[in-house]
Amino acid sequence: MRSQLVLLAILLFHFLPVKAEKVIKDINFDRGSWAMVGVPLHNYKLLPIQKELSTFITHDTGFMKEIQQAWDFERTFEDKCDYHYALKFYLNGNLVKTLNLNLHCGYVTSEGISFVFNPEEFGRFREHASQISWSRISFADLDLLKKAINKLEQAENVYWYEDVKQYTFPGFIVVSLNGLPWNTDRDSLFNVVEKQIVNKARTTRFYLQRYFHIIRDDKLYIKYIVNCDNAVAGRLEQYADYPWRSHLHNRDSISILAIGVDRQRYWKLMNQ
Repeated sequence: MRSQLVLLAILLFHFLPVKAEKVIKDINFDRGSWAMVGVPLHNYKLLPIQKELSTFITHDTGFMKEIQQAWDFERTFEDKCDYHYALKFYLNGNLVKTLNLNLHCGYVTSEGISFVFNPEEFGRFREHASQISWSRISFADLDLLKKAINKLEQAENVYWYEDVKQYTFPGFIVVSLNGLPWNTDRDSLFNVVEKQIVNKARTTRFYLQRYFHIIRDDKLYIKYIVNCDNAVAGRLEQYADYPWRSHLHNRDSISILAIGVDRQRYWKLMNQ
């Protein structure tokens, strides 16, 4: 499987264009229903606007289009400060993009690439932001976790801070690809890996996630998480970095963060 994927990645390197993206130019706000959520993050230098806006949401696609056009910034390597906000974009309730902003050192980071950012630009959010509640919920039982995810998925105006779909499967394996051309198109490679797993596992009952990638000596080294049950993992064990593990492996509990849910609403939804 690895040799097949390496060959396919080399072909992608030669024949597919390398995408150049800046901040949020890759989002099409003309399709679907959009929400933008801002979540304040702990920072050694807290700022008044974090307390003022707290966690907020806007559905104003006109405003999103405005910042899409305005946020066209130069890249920077001065990205050693902590972040003040995670800015998240949801299409039809599904998280599609996260930006991390530092409002003191002045940069915004998207998918590991940082851009110079004028902190005063963030003040524009005051006119469009509405505060929204959130809850961090912990589970020591994977069945209860799965039940909670299913319940919250069916509720209106609930947004996941991070992807939680992996927890609808009991565990995972990790698959690595090493020594690929450094500018292999990672989106296309992801699709190739997914199709190869379907072929080898003879099922679509898994959830593939990008885990980690690094470029070293002009070569790409990349890891994927394959979330699945133990039976599916058994068909892929020869490609895995280590044996199948439960999501609770070496952990007492798993926490999920749901935006748009307070304690009262959570228990009401769970008791329905």
